[in-house]
Amino acid sequence: MKNYVLKFILTMMVFSSSCTIAAQQKPNVLVVLLDDVGFMDFGSYGGTTATPNIDKLAQQGAKFSRFYTAAQCAPSRAMLMTGKDNHQVGIGSIIESLDPALRQYPAYSMIWDDDTQTMATRLKASGYQTFVSGKWGIGESGANLPSKFGFDRSFVLDATGASNYDERPYIPVNTAARWFEGGERTTLPDDFYSSRNLVDKLIDYIDEGESEQPFFAYLPFMAIHMPLQVPKEYIEKYNGVFDKGWDVMGKQRLKKAIDLKLVPSDTKLAKALKTHRKWDSLSEPEKAYWARAMQVNAGMLEAADFHLGRLLARLEAKGQLDNTLVIVTSDNGPEGSTVGFDKGLQGAAFSAWMSMNNWSTEFEDIGGKNGLTTIGPEWASVSSGPFKLFKFNSSEGGQRVPLIISGAGIINQTDFLQGRAHMVDVLPTILDLLDIPFEQNELYGRSLMPLISGQSQQVYGSDESYAIEVGGNASLYRGDWKIARVNSPSGDGQWHLFNLALDAGEAYALEDEHPVLFQALLNEYLAYAAEMGVIQPSLDSNDREQVIKNMIRKQLGVIGPYLFFIVALVIGLVYLRSRKKLN
Repeated sequence: MKNYVLKFILTMMVFSSSCTIAAQQKPNVLVVLLDDVGFMDFGSYGGTTATPNIDKLAQQGAKFSRFYTAAQCAPSRAMLMTGKDNHQVGIGSIIESLDPALRQYPAYSMIWDDDTQTMATRLKASGYQTFVSGKWGIGESGANLPSKFGFDRSFVLDATGASNYDERPYIPVNTAARWFEGGERTTLPDDFYSSRNLVDKLIDYIDEGESEQPFFAYLPFMAIHMPLQVPKEYIEKYNGVFDKGWDVMGKQRLKKAIDLKLVPSDTKLAKALKTHRKWDSLSEPEKAYWARAMQVNAGMLEAADFHLGRLLARLEAKGQLDNTLVIVTSDNGPEGSTVGFDKGLQGAAFSAWMSMNNWSTEFEDIGGKNGLTTIGPEWASVSSGPFKLFKFNSSEGGQRVPLIISGAGIINQTDFLQGRAHMVDVLPTILDLLDIPFEQNELYGRSLMPLISGQSQQVYGSDESYAIEVGGNASLYRGDWKIARVNSPSGDGQWHLFNLALDAGEAYALEDEHPVLFQALLNEYLAYAAEMGVIQPSLDSNDREQVIKNMIRKQLGVIGPYLFFIVALVIGLVYLRSRKKLN
């Protein structure tokens, strides 16, 4: 009997030891999500910003030229985390631009079901520690926290954006910037700066974790979402770089894209928006202002790259970097807003809110702690170049972003991979590389490993379509063809057809020349919309107007009781005065 017990104990010890060895052999996974980074913003994609750490990853791994996201952050993040279409998991839009009437529909609930499977839950079930530090911002604030969906440790901003230095919201649609650690509300330290502290927290989580157990770490930076803020030394590094202005630099980006074979050689820039200001029409102070804003944009991205480098260096010092899969991408195209510069009643109301929250758009505050800095639509068009438009739009500039996959299990690819890929493909790619089984019909995406390994030049066949929709802005891709509907204020709300193999800049609409193909693609989109429960808003609606409506609704909710008290007080005084006169 004793011998049997001894053999059983020894067998279990050997089994436990073999499991530990197997766990050690599994690669770690680091997913880095930048915010509002344009297609060519990384140095390895031809950008003017210094991103040496990201560029090194690109040089050692695979980089994509046709990677697509949704045109808004929360839908993209939902796709990344679940491998499903955003409507399948109730995130049909960012909550800030969602008409509250749509919340009754499953595709717009903004709340995940308790059994929603995420990247974290799937990897955790396969023996991974799971950490996140950064901007979460998926659906209703506080409802879908990462601590509920597979993350062992989490430190997150659960909003679309906020100050990079403190807990101030950046637009009036939010009354607070809500930070959570481990699912509980928390506060920020006095010396907080987003890119630095988010990396510090993730390093702590990894250092405090089990060294013999692989980890999945998710690092969603706040950079370079507005407000653009960064220590001054990063801003000064770009003195003079953007003084040529957006018109000249937009053309330079097109040439660079062609030189790098990111787009066909005969690609043309699409016609600029009617509201696009010519650089030479600006006064010298205006030129100085907007050049400075773009310096902040570049500096903030470089700072994020620097702090990412600290994390990579820490992994290397621990002997873990070579066994870590690293994925770097952006949630959507660049932001084209010019908050703080609106005219009329709307501008006056926003200025009053800014004053109450200590925000400024003055030159001396650009990029600083109180600077509500943005780059505007003209620079956003350069950042997304050579593509058309920017964030919120279903154009290439709104949806086409960089993707780099490097590290453990990834062979070096010298050239950009030209095959079409999507945000929903990231999760199945990770599962495939880690040899974690999954049912293909569970996910909307598919593994990109055949493309990355060089086994195939395409993961999606020329006859397979893929659609994206957020806030009424929609697109469908099939082979080299694309149909897109861009709503007001940047588009006309009508469907148009483009051949991206000849016209990556979407300069020439072809629906009149190919009516049969156009209708076939439109039918495929309508089938997708019906399957996903997409609700099409009216043609005269647009995301930005809905954001303003939601801002007004939110602020009325805050000041409503005070207004009621004031009105009641006035009525009471009038009544008392009238009674006094009668007596």
